[in-house]
Amino acid sequence: MMRLIAVLAAALLAGCATTPGADTAPPQSVRFETTPCFGSCPVFVVTISADGHGTYEGGRFVKTKGTHEFTATPAQVQAFFERIRPFRPKGEMRYDYGHCPVPVATDSSSVDVRWSSPRGEDSLNWYLGCRVPALNAIEPDLRNAWQELPLDDLVGRAENRFEYDQRGG
Repeated sequence: MMRLIAVLAAALLAGCATTPGADTAPPQSVRFETTPCFGSCPVFVVTISADGHGTYEGGRFVKTKGTHEFTATPAQVQAFFERIRPFRPKGEMRYDYGHCPVPVATDSSSVDVRWSSPRGEDSLNWYLGCRVPALNAIEPDLRNAWQELPLDDLVGRAENRFEYDQRGG
């Protein structure tokens, strides 16, 4: 059984790895979305372009709700793009209820990332309840990638999530 899980995990990771010959240049823009969970997971969408112009749309359990513009430095954009680069598939990749080789934990959030470049769009939708052992070790790298951008004042602190939702913004 463990051997089967190891083989499946390797296959899943290969799907996320940048393949030789794939477009490895930085994307023109990235859309990064977190979805609700059964709890206080922050829900927001961030779109960031290579020039640093960004849009934040705050939903639930975040300090700032609604749409807000922000600007990231070139170093912040590069750090964000580099942090999510290993997860960029060629085309579309999904790890969700219908595409998970192990039993799925319920009540988790998802991270949906869309890379736009001259060759088209690549996308990864990862339901974080798809807990393949080999993916668990790298999951925080994707889930927390937004922290490379200047969003702390918009998303807020984890220990205040319930307070943010109670006050409505």
